[in-house]
Amino acid sequence: MPASENVRNFASASLCAVVILILSAPFAFAADPGTNGRIAFVADFSGSRQLYTVNADGTDLIQLTNFPGGTSDLTWLIDYSPDGKQIVFSHDMTGPVELYVINADGTNLRQITHDGGLAAGPRWSPDGKHIVFSKGVALSPDFPDVGGLVVTTIKSDGTGKERLLTSRLWESLGADYTADGKHIVFSSQMGGLVSALWIMDVNGSHKRRLSEPELQAGRADVSPDGTQVVFYTNQDTPQPTSIFKMNIDGSGVTRLTSSGHMDTLPVFSPDGTKILYMSDRLSPSFDTFVMNADGSHKKRIIVGGLGPNWGSQPEP
Repeated sequence: MPASENVRNFASASLCAVVILILSAPFAFAADPGTNGRIAFVADFSGSRQLYTVNADGTDLIQLTNFPGGTSDLTWLIDYSPDGKQIVFSHDMTGPVELYVINADGTNLRQITHDGGLAAGPRWSPDGKHIVFSKGVALSPDFPDVGGLVVTTIKSDGTGKERLLTSRLWESLGADYTADGKHIVFSSQMGGLVSALWIMDVNGSHKRRLSEPELQAGRADVSPDGTQVVFYTNQDTPQPTSIFKMNIDGSGVTRLTSSGHMDTLPVFSPDGTKILYMSDRLSPSFDTFVMNADGSHKKRIIVGGLGPNWGSQPEP
């Protein structure tokens, strides 16, 4: 499959929360331990997708960006820095999908990757020094038009060499650091599976599968205390998706949302008591919902909000 087709499938699935040929845009957005701050999301309120923040109760909407409309659905893959002061996101403003960082007040935009390829689904490390993301790569120099997605890390200021942590032979993405920064949880087709969650050391060693194959699990988000993982099922399939939670060792799998809808992009709040997610259950497109971490008290808080991420309250 040509690399361009890989990118098109990856971006399209990001919008639909499923993967047709490779995988959906299965990026959960890292929650950072601390006091719940503002929620960041992407929405088209004015003719193009822009980055916004809002209070947790839906008040005080602030538009952070005024970019030309991006053509890639990957432009709504965002993550707050651990201190709540910066947001990293993907955008194709220069053509390729690259990583950018902006202050949480909309100032000081800077580009982090310069590959001219595909860089998406960024997540900060707990210490704020690195970013893990999904990188589009060629299978080998002999097959430049046949590509895949690999879990990759880079220093958060864009310096230093990118480090590829997974094999080019399997689609692997949707990575998130554990709370201690020593491991990375990610989704992958390794072993010929449709999709499953895996965990590895931060250097890419000691990979171990966490979820059972029948769950077809993807989009892991690790809780702020590092004990649990929230994800959705039926990744890489056209079936409705549901949000589940399990312990970090793969035990205690619990369903949080009912079947029959597209429930996706789950993320813990910074204090771990709530989960943000997207769903189509109240409208033809996706809205942002919040529920308690046990799945109770579900409520829509943003109509049309995409890729929600909950930041910590910055220190004064």
